[in-house]
Amino acid sequence: MTAEPAPVATDQELKYDKGDRRKKHVGTTSEPVIELDPHQPRKLIGKCPKGLERQAAAILKRSLAGPRGDRPGSYAKHRYAVHNGTIYEAATSDRGETYHGYPYHGKLAKALVAELRKYAVEDEMEAQFDKWVRDHITAHGSWQP
Repeated sequence: MTAEPAPVATDQELKYDKGDRRKKHVGTTSEPVIELDPHQPRKLIGKCPKGLERQAAAILKRSLAGPRGDRPGSYAKHRYAVHNGTIYEAATSDRGETYHGYPYHGKLAKALVAELRKYAVEDEMEAQFDKWVRDHITAHGSWQP
Protein backbone atom coordinates (compact mmCIF):
# COMPACT_ATOMS: atom_id res chain seq x y z
CA MET A 1 0.00 0.00 0.00
CA THR A 2 1.50 3.33 -1.04
CA ALA A 3 1.06 6.62 0.77
CA GLU A 4 -1.52 9.00 -0.65
CA PRO A 5 0.08 12.22 -1.88
CA ALA A 6 -0.90 15.44 -0.20
CA PRO A 7 -3.75 17.25 -1.94
CA VAL A 8 -2.86 19.63 -4.75
CA ALA A 9 -3.59 23.25 -3.95
CA THR A 10 -7.05 24.26 -5.06
CA ASP A 11 -7.48 27.68 -3.47
CA GLN A 12 -6.80 29.41 -6.82
CA GLU A 13 -5.51 28.87 -10.32
CA LEU A 14 -1.75 28.96 -9.75
CA LYS A 15 0.28 30.80 -12.36
CA TYR A 16 4.05 30.72 -12.81
CA ASP A 17 5.84 33.99 -13.56
CA LYS A 18 9.18 33.43 -15.25
CA GLY A 19 10.21 37.01 -14.52
CA ASP A 20 12.22 37.89 -17.63
CA ARG A 21 14.35 40.31 -15.63
CA ARG A 22 14.71 37.94 -12.69
CA LYS A 23 18.07 36.17 -13.11
CA LYS A 24 19.07 35.59 -9.48
CA HIS A 25 17.71 32.02 -9.33
CA VAL A 26 18.80 30.92 -12.82
CA GLY A 27 21.49 28.27 -12.66
CA THR A 28 24.00 27.18 -15.29
CA THR A 29 24.25 23.49 -14.38
CA SER A 30 21.91 20.51 -14.74
CA GLU A 31 21.49 20.24 -10.94
CA PRO A 32 19.91 22.60 -8.39
CA VAL A 33 22.49 24.34 -6.22
CA ILE A 34 22.64 26.62 -3.22
CA GLU A 35 25.26 29.37 -3.53
CA LEU A 36 26.45 32.28 -1.42
CA ASP A 37 25.14 35.66 -2.55
CA PRO A 38 28.19 37.61 -3.76
CA HIS A 39 26.68 40.86 -2.43
CA GLN A 40 25.61 39.45 0.96
CA PRO A 41 28.04 36.68 1.98
CA ARG A 42 25.78 35.33 4.74
CA LYS A 43 22.81 34.95 2.41
CA LEU A 44 22.26 31.80 0.37
CA ILE A 45 20.56 31.71 -3.05
CA GLY A 46 18.90 28.69 -4.65
CA LYS A 47 19.78 28.28 -8.33
CA CYS A 48 17.45 26.22 -10.53
CA PRO A 49 18.80 23.63 -12.95
CA LYS A 50 19.21 24.78 -16.53
CA GLY A 51 15.95 24.38 -18.47
CA LEU A 52 13.71 23.93 -15.43
CA GLU A 53 11.50 26.86 -16.43
CA ARG A 54 9.81 24.59 -19.01
CA GLN A 55 8.46 22.47 -16.13
CA ALA A 56 7.92 25.24 -13.58
CA ALA A 57 4.16 25.65 -14.10
CA ALA A 58 3.56 21.92 -13.58
CA ILE A 59 5.78 21.91 -10.47
CA LEU A 60 3.86 24.89 -9.06
CA LYS A 61 0.54 23.11 -9.59
CA ARG A 62 1.82 20.30 -7.29
CA SER A 63 2.75 22.71 -4.52
CA LEU A 64 1.52 23.14 -0.97
CA ALA A 65 0.74 26.49 0.60
CA GLY A 66 3.14 27.62 3.28
CA PRO A 67 1.92 29.07 6.56
CA ARG A 68 -0.21 32.18 6.09
CA GLY A 69 0.64 33.60 9.51
CA ASP A 70 -1.29 36.78 10.29
CA ARG A 71 -1.44 37.79 6.62
CA PRO A 72 -4.87 39.03 5.57
CA GLY A 73 -6.31 37.53 2.42
CA SER A 74 -6.52 34.02 1.08
CA TYR A 75 -3.15 33.61 -0.60
CA ALA A 76 0.07 32.15 0.75
CA LYS A 77 3.22 34.25 0.38
CA HIS A 78 5.19 31.02 -0.18
CA ARG A 79 4.38 27.63 -1.65
CA TYR A 80 6.52 24.47 -1.50
CA ALA A 81 6.97 21.65 -3.99
CA VAL A 82 9.25 18.70 -4.67
CA HIS A 83 10.85 18.01 -8.04
CA ASN A 84 13.46 15.27 -8.53
CA GLY A 85 13.90 15.11 -4.76
CA THR A 86 14.65 18.82 -4.36
CA ILE A 87 12.42 21.10 -2.29
CA TYR A 88 11.48 24.29 -4.12
CA GLU A 89 9.99 27.41 -2.60
CA ALA A 90 7.80 29.63 -4.76
CA ALA A 91 7.20 33.22 -3.72
CA THR A 92 4.65 35.76 -4.82
CA SER A 93 5.24 39.48 -5.14
CA ASP A 94 1.75 40.29 -6.43
CA ARG A 95 -0.57 38.98 -3.68
CA GLY A 96 -0.84 35.44 -5.01
CA GLU A 97 -1.52 36.27 -8.67
CA THR A 98 1.73 34.63 -9.80
CA TYR A 99 4.66 32.77 -8.22
CA HIS A 100 8.33 32.29 -9.06
CA GLY A 101 10.37 29.46 -7.58
CA TYR A 102 13.86 28.35 -6.61
CA PRO A 103 15.57 25.51 -4.70
CA TYR A 104 15.00 26.05 -0.98
CA HIS A 105 17.49 26.11 1.90
CA GLY A 106 16.31 26.98 5.39
CA LYS A 107 13.72 26.21 8.06
CA LEU A 108 10.52 24.30 7.32
CA ALA A 109 7.86 22.91 9.61
CA LYS A 110 8.28 19.18 10.32
CA ALA A 111 4.71 18.45 9.18
CA LEU A 112 5.27 20.29 5.89
CA VAL A 113 8.47 18.30 5.25
CA ALA A 114 6.50 15.11 5.93
CA GLU A 115 3.80 16.12 3.43
CA LEU A 116 6.40 17.01 0.80
CA ARG A 117 8.10 13.65 1.35
CA LYS A 118 4.88 11.97 0.14
CA TYR A 119 5.50 13.51 -3.28
CA ALA A 120 9.08 12.26 -3.28
CA VAL A 121 7.90 8.75 -2.40
CA GLU A 122 5.28 8.87 -5.16
CA ASP A 123 7.99 9.92 -7.64
CA GLU A 124 10.44 7.29 -6.29
CA MET A 125 12.89 10.03 -5.33
CA GLU A 126 12.96 9.55 -1.55
CA ALA A 127 16.76 9.06 -1.36
CA GLN A 128 17.36 12.36 -3.19
CA PHE A 129 14.69 14.06 -1.05
CA ASP A 130 16.21 12.77 2.19
CA LYS A 131 19.64 14.00 1.09
CA TRP A 132 18.23 17.46 0.24
CA VAL A 133 16.52 17.64 3.63
CA ARG A 134 19.68 16.50 5.42
CA ASP A 135 21.85 19.06 3.59
CA HIS A 136 19.52 22.06 3.35
CA ILE A 137 16.49 21.91 5.66
CA THR A 138 16.14 22.63 9.35
CA ALA A 139 12.86 21.05 10.46
CA HIS A 140 10.98 22.76 13.29
CA GLY A 141 7.56 23.58 14.68
CA SER A 142 4.18 22.91 13.14
CA TRP A 143 2.45 23.78 9.90
CA GLN A 144 -1.11 24.57 8.96
CA PRO A 145 -1.86 25.82 5.46
